[in-house]
Amino acid sequence: MTHAKVLMLNESILSTPLAEAGLRLLRMVDTSEPLIPPTLATFASSCGTEDGAWGETVDLDHPRLREEANSLWRRMALHGGLFSEEDSRFLIAVNLSAGESPRWWWAQVQLLDEWDMVDAGAASGVLGHGPFRPSFVMLSLDGGVILRCDLGQASMDFSMVREAHHAPTLLRHGEWMAGSPRVDDVTRAATRRWLSRRHTSNQDSAR
Repeated sequence: MTHAKVLMLNESILSTPLAEAGLRLLRMVDTSEPLIPPTLATFASSCGTEDGAWGETVDLDHPRLREEANSLWRRMALHGGLFSEEDSRFLIAVNLSAGESPRWWWAQVQLLDEWDMVDAGAASGVLGHGPFRPSFVMLSLDGGVILRCDLGQASMDFSMVREAHHAPTLLRHGEWMAGSPRVDDVTRAATRRWLSRRHTSNQDSAR
């Protein structure tokens, strides 16, 4: 099956569950684009202040868990620059593989007027593993801002990195992934493209 057919197939499969979260699928992003691969972007939750990162949590026993967690997600997304009030498009990591080994890449989506990331979105299977069990990573259109959500023992944990290409933790993990045979070929190649683009951008800015 060609790459184009794989993307078209995934579009038809993903549109409905993304809509359940309140997201309109706009397009599958071509895997040749030099974006940070989702597998590397998940390490945003391991980033600290030296990476320009920050995080917030919501206790799982919060009496208004859905409202509080969704509200926190939106505040962080707007404040951090994942999207804006004027343009609500961003990227979300989706699994392109129907097999046992996942192949994560980016889909471009738009936030609808009614949405729910942590309950209906997580229950859809695209943004998590069931109601109130969110697990997702999102990226701004320019590739600079990462918003990660995963589940802790007693809380939903949100992590944000504003300038991913300057984050030492992501760069260290990226250098390892780019050369590791334990990483799948698609992710390894994508990591190398991202690192190469980052080095080129730094050289241009130094001139």
